[in-house]
Amino acid sequence: MGFMDVLGNIAKRSKLATALFWAEITHNVPRINELKMSQGDPDWLKVITNYYDYFLKRRLTIPYVRYNSLDDFVIPIGTNKLKIGFIADWGTGQEDADWLLAEVMKHSPDLLIHLGDIYYSGTKEEAKTNFLDLIQKYVNQKKTRVFTLSGNHDMYSGGEGYYQLLQQLGQPASYFCLRNDYWQFQAMDTGLNDASPLSAHASIPYLDPLETDWHIHKLLTSDKRKTVLLSHHQLFSDVGVGEDSQGQKLVFNPHLQASFHNLMSQVECWLWGHEHNLILFHPYLNLQRGRCIGASAFPVMNRDFPYKTVTGMNLLGQKVPPKMYENVKLKTNADGVYYHSYLIMALDHASAKLSYYQTDSVHNGPSELMFEERL
Repeated sequence: MGFMDVLGNIAKRSKLATALFWAEITHNVPRINELKMSQGDPDWLKVITNYYDYFLKRRLTIPYVRYNSLDDFVIPIGTNKLKIGFIADWGTGQEDADWLLAEVMKHSPDLLIHLGDIYYSGTKEEAKTNFLDLIQKYVNQKKTRVFTLSGNHDMYSGGEGYYQLLQQLGQPASYFCLRNDYWQFQAMDTGLNDASPLSAHASIPYLDPLETDWHIHKLLTSDKRKTVLLSHHQLFSDVGVGEDSQGQKLVFNPHLQASFHNLMSQVECWLWGHEHNLILFHPYLNLQRGRCIGASAFPVMNRDFPYKTVTGMNLLGQKVPPKMYENVKLKTNADGVYYHSYLIMALDHASAKLSYYQTDSVHNGPSELMFEERL
């Protein structure tokens, strides 16, 4: 990038930042949603500051929790008939995140699981205001237990806010397994090794080797339970999961694929976020159901073309990229902002019904059932 390009980029960001300031002053909600967390949002600069302060200035490490026994972090969920709410990339702290959580709680879920990312960099203050305060506003935690996974944004400030949040939620670690007699939900930590905002678009997350062993042990000791895998980052994508050494986008994450490919036939479904979109994929890499549900709060405009498949990806030996369900796509509202979404999974002994909802959270619209499937 040349000097004039740098000046032009600075000028563009400054103009967008000014527009965002006036939108907030005038409470122009559609304009705020268009600009908040865009490249012109000056709060993104704090991400670099927080990263520098934790990792480079204070020279601290992420307080990742490792097991003492392979049986650690297995949490019984008791009943064989229950309801689980899933949200992802939800921790923006904006009004539409507030509205979406209110809509989720109308279903009275027994469990609420967030697949990660509290913005901008998961600081203690952001973990409180963008997550815990809203949880306490809408969720009776005596009736609904709450879990949250580690995303890349949760780790940009070293995970201080995230791990403090886990203590407040009573969650034992950043990875865990929920079990009843018929099902198990294995939540993994893909944020641990994606903690640098300086390499966010190129990094290919991987699990701590001991955590990989832990997950394999859970699959091997499932005792005929059906397994649902949960992660923040995606196994595969039609827009790429990171970049190879030549800067070409990769169609799938080779680290996660290597960790689970021998046991993928045991996985009923894999839910992930990271992409701010709702996508149901056809079978790929021997996974029957890959589901991206990262559209719970982060603003996406119609000009972002979230459903446009990237061409020229490194397919890593696959013949074609993954294909999505064309009949399950989010709508946009009159302001050009994509609807937000969430998933409700109802377990009834050995069966499960997955109901995908969308809502115009910008205008406080009611939930609309988009699609249902049964496992």
